[in-house]
Amino acid sequence: MEDYFDRIYEKTYRPLLRYAIVHLSDPLDAEDALQNVFIDFYRRIEARGHADILAPQLFLLKMLKREIIRNYTERSAHETSPLEDDTAAAPLSFEDVVEARVMAGMVFDAAKTLSKDTYRVFVLYYGFQLSVAEIAKEMKLGEEAVKSRLHRGRNAVRRLLAKSNDH
Repeated sequence: MEDYFDRIYEKTYRPLLRYAIVHLSDPLDAEDALQNVFIDFYRRIEARGHADILAPQLFLLKMLKREIIRNYTERSAHETSPLEDDTAAAPLSFEDVVEARVMAGMVFDAAKTLSKDTYRVFVLYYGFQLSVAEIAKEMKLGEEAVKSRLHRGRNAVRRLLAKSNDH
């Protein structure tokens, strides 16, 4: 059973993560959603086996879609900042780590003000190091459109960060 799970995980993780990133506004939510899916999948095959799962990637995609819906439902119930949770737990002896998280949080917060599609391109490129070609294929855009959104996104984030530093 573990061999089966490991093979499916290796084969499906990256495409499912891309799907989650495209459909959730926060890449951390995307990672959490996918992690929940794989935990549920493991428990399911542990309890009932996998002989009836003919198309594991489609099976997992359906589970991920449900998890994304659940994520949106829960998020509207209690909105918290990922920065608050992460920095509060960081020990003081890791000041550099905390500072890096604060900076990443500032960039991330500034990026949230971008249009939905520009934000997704920004996160896929900077957060998950996908190439322009990979993003274009995933989002069904031309490469020039992806480059344009990256350019606009970078400039907007720079302006917002510069403006916040002036205050």
